[in-house]
Parts: sequence; structure tokens; C-alpha cells
Amino acid sequence: METLRRSPVMRWFSSAALAATCGIGLTGCSLGGQQEQQTRVAEPATVVSVLPTRPGLTPAGPIRAVDAQGFTAAQLGRPDSALTTNLEQAGFLRGATREWTGPKGASLVAVVGLWDDGSAAASLGGAVADAVVPAGTPWTPSQYGGSQGSRADNARALSVVVGRVSLFLRATGPVDDAAVLRQMDLMFQTASGMDRRGTSSNG
Repeated sequence: METLRRSPVMRWFSSAALAATCGIGLTGCSLGGQQEQQTRVAEPATVVSVLPTRPGLTPAGPIRAVDAQGFTAAQLGRPDSALTTNLEQAGFLRGATREWTGPKGASLVAVVGLWDDGSAAASLGGAVADAVVPAGTPWTPSQYGGSQGSRADNARALSVVVGRVSLFLRATGPVDDAAVLRQMDLMFQTASGMDRRGTSSNG
């Protein structure tokens, strides 16, 4: 299982060579509006701080500022020293994470990063989503340009990039699509500088 989960991420780094374009080994990779907003930035801790506790979940701790090592562990759910090194080479600057847990193994983790270049973050996010849910099916909600994700019955991962800010959610157990999408809505709106008073879109 370790090999299956690591290989998609490390294949991206070897094939893309940390290029500032989407990795050619990934399918469904599209920057879309990211190119238009490539200079947009937001502080990771600020983005994570807008997230409420979803029904049935409980905060597992405070918001944490993370370096590349902590960012990798938060996304994958485990440390990965090789990925951490490549993350730094890809232009990762700083990040923040927050986690919620619930009954029957429910877990929802939000991870936000600030990068030198959002293109590298977009390619990486899709590879990590596939690694987190290796047996899942592609999940690309249309309301987020260039979104990349994977989902299965009891696991979901979704990656979106806004300018130089990467947004990532990892869910396990009885956490449904709507809960993940609502949290992504709030992160996306905050990173984009949009008004958060609107309703969630669950497409």
C-alpha cells in the first residue's frame, strides 16, 4: 500500500521536473482561471480560519502553521521526506492546516499553502489527491476551475489552486461530498477575495 500511495506523487516530480506547467503524466490538469490570477495571494492561516465545524465533526486541535514537512504530512496523512524536499524545490513558502474528527472514523483535514508559482502547486495537488485515494474515481467539481480530486466510498481528496494559493481537503469515513464542497467553497471564496455571504454550490 505504501508503494501505491507514493508512486503518483513521485512520478509527477520525475516527469515534470518541477516545471512551471502541468505535469504531462497527469490527466485532467487544467490551470484555467489560475493563469489569469497567478499573482493572487492569501495567507494560509487566514484562509483556514474561515472554516466552520461541520455537523457531526469536532475540532481535533487548533489551526497550525506548517513548513514543508508539516504540509506534506497534513496532505498525505503521513510524513514523506522525499516529497518534502521536492516541495521546497517547487517553491513552497508556507502553509496552515486544520483537522476535524467524528464518529466511525470520520476525519476532515484542510491544508492551504502559499507558493512562488501556482502552476507547480496545481500539478502537485492532483498527484497528491490520487495518492490519498488510490482506488478512487476522478472528482473535478466544475465550479472550481482546474480542480483535481479523487473519491471513493469512504475517502475523498480535492485540490484547487487560486493564483499562488493551494487549497486541499482530505476526508475519510462518513464525510460526504457536500461537507467537503462547502469547506472548499469557503476557502475558494476567501483566497479569491470574494464575498462569503453567498450560498454554497454543490455541483
